[in-house]
Amino acid sequence: MQNCNKDEMLKSKFFKCILLCAVGMLGVHAQSKTSVLLQSTDEDEGIVVSVDKPIYFPGDTVILVIQRNDNTATAGVITPMLLIEGTSFKSIGRLRYSTVIPIDVIPGLYPIRLRVTDSEGRRFRYETECIVTVEEHQDVEQLSRYVSIIPVVGSNDIRTAVTIDREQARNLDVRFQRDSIRDGMGPQFLRITTTVLLRDGIAASSYERRVVTYRSHGNSYKDRAMFIQYRTAYGAYANIRPEELGHVLVPVDSLPDWAILGIHVEPDYTIKIGEVDRANNMTQYFRVKGPTMELGFSLGIPKVLYDTRANDTIQYGNYSAMIRVYFIDSKTGNRFPVSAGIGIFGLNSPIDVGTGRGGFALSMFLDLAEMVRIVNVGFTKKINIGLELDPFLPIGREGRLLLVAQVGVSF
Repeated sequence: MQNCNKDEMLKSKFFKCILLCAVGMLGVHAQSKTSVLLQSTDEDEGIVVSVDKPIYFPGDTVILVIQRNDNTATAGVITPMLLIEGTSFKSIGRLRYSTVIPIDVIPGLYPIRLRVTDSEGRRFRYETECIVTVEEHQDVEQLSRYVSIIPVVGSNDIRTAVTIDREQARNLDVRFQRDSIRDGMGPQFLRITTTVLLRDGIAASSYERRVVTYRSHGNSYKDRAMFIQYRTAYGAYANIRPEELGHVLVPVDSLPDWAILGIHVEPDYTIKIGEVDRANNMTQYFRVKGPTMELGFSLGIPKVLYDTRANDTIQYGNYSAMIRVYFIDSKTGNRFPVSAGIGIFGLNSPIDVGTGRGGFALSMFLDLAEMVRIVNVGFTKKINIGLELDPFLPIGREGRLLLVAQVGVSF
């Protein structure tokens, strides 16, 4: 009989230990309540563990409440534990406990465990699904505090873009002064957009990068842990590299002569952090240096204003076509308003060549439209309007000097 009772006692303790591990599946949200069923052979006890907030920040106080059946003592003494180094719960009342989230904690999900001491002094630890969610304070920092473009400072006006050579363009770097980000601002998610415009204003290409940076925590382990967390949490940032926390090279594949390179930096507002401030951005423009002399082709509609041999009548046609030599300002990339050319003049078509109908000409052309562009007034790049001085060699007639007004296009 004694052996039988002893077996029953052993079975009772065995079932008690096994069933003590049962954790109610009431959800994994930080504000959820987790039921733990502690059961013996002749009595049951339900335990509910809950916290007071869905989200906590470093420095916040966690209030934890345990609800249990007061008419039983199956589980003995229950002590909650939070799996964050440096924390321990203190009793603030009957079955109420509190602890403070450390300032230097790494954001994440931290479970609560229960340590149970039975009536015989034995200790057991059990998992629960009550989770404390720790996030960090996040706000949008002013870009002017920590973002710069090196090694050359550009212009914030496209019309006065700073001229640089190709090597300087390839070395342009968006630099982050991480220590200038204020404490408590959290991660800074950025979009860097690079555009390349041809000299005539046509967009050649556009590139976009998304990067994240943040104030250094002074601890390489924590910096690395935060970097991995951001890269994992935000899909658009999965390709960022650790070295990009400090700087990002400007991505450009090809740069045509005298192209305008624009670099635009702004917070990534698709991530809901802080208020949207559209004035909080940075844009700089650079001009890629090219040759100071270039060939071009122009088509024009001329109007003869003065002919040195007006008594020798010629039937001038409505078109001219010239191969031109343009000289380029080495700082601004603008063409000088005076160009030289050679081509055909006074024709209605390339085959409309005959006695008294057009011929060959040299040209010195003063482009008034280019003079307007030089003073930074927006004007279509291909249009030419100006005066032309042409030594003209007509077919079957004597040569002469012409003063011509002309409107045309250049290529």
